[in-house]
Amino acid sequence: MKCKTCGTLNDADAIFCKGCGTKLGVDQCSQCGATADLDALFCAKCGAKLDSKDSIGGKTCQSCGFVNPAGTTYCKRCNQKII
Repeated sequence: MKCKTCGTLNDADAIFCKGCGTKLGVDQCSQCGATADLDALFCAKCGAKLDSKDSIGGKTCQSCGFVNPAGTTYCKRCNQKII
């Protein structure tokens, strides 16, 4: 799998990029089940807000602004430590 952030080629089963640490793969829309990029905020198929469950009691990443689930230590979008 090729990293969208740095272009490094990773093993097919890799979860994080070995070149920059960005999380690899896709997420799934809870409304329609469509696959979505991990950094997508809305589903391209049905328009639902992705990770809407994370907005209540979530933690906002200081680096990229992504709202992560409560209790998250590292951002799901940019993999930076959340303070």
